[in-house]
Amino acid sequence: MASAEFMSGNNLHNKMTGDFGEKMQALGFIQGVFDVYVSVTFCSPENVTAGQVSDMVKRYLDNNPSLRHKTAESLINQALKQAW
Repeated sequence: MASAEFMSGNNLHNKMTGDFGEKMQALGFIQGVFDVYVSVTFCSPENVTAGQVSDMVKRYLDNNPSLRHKTAESLINQALKQAW
């Protein structure tokens, strides 16, 4: 039987504070979600960098530990909607 597992905010936060490889996985995941939602649910500045987006998401996760059980995708989207 096939099943799907979604990354939670807890998983993403752990990757963002892990070793280099985990940080790169987190950055790639965040950039993928950013690419899906940009101009759909938020409009970012033209020259925003992946590092800036990652920093904003990390700050959101740090400041909202009670929400980290939710999917990482929904938390990333919420963080970026809140910022822009």
